[in-house]
Amino acid sequence: MTVSGPKADLHRYLRYAREAMLWKLDGLSEYDVRRPMTPTGTNLLGLVKHLGTVEFGYFGDTFARPYDEPLHRTRLRGGSHG
Repeated sequence: MTVSGPKADLHRYLRYAREAMLWKLDGLSEYDVRRPMTPTGTNLLGLVKHLGTVEFGYFGDTFARPYDEPLHRTRLRGGSHG
């Protein structure tokens, strides 16, 4: 039985998107996951980190959940990655 509704639909969408990302990374060596793939130096591991950070920030804001402002907000705005 498939549950329907906005919350269930969002949960299903996110689960499928995460599974697709993991499927694309499955079997890659650590070198391949960390290897720069664009002129800016983006790699697949960085893309996974970016997706997680965006989800975390979005849901933290949406559901008023506290999180470490300097660590996560700075990265979402493209600031220092220190």
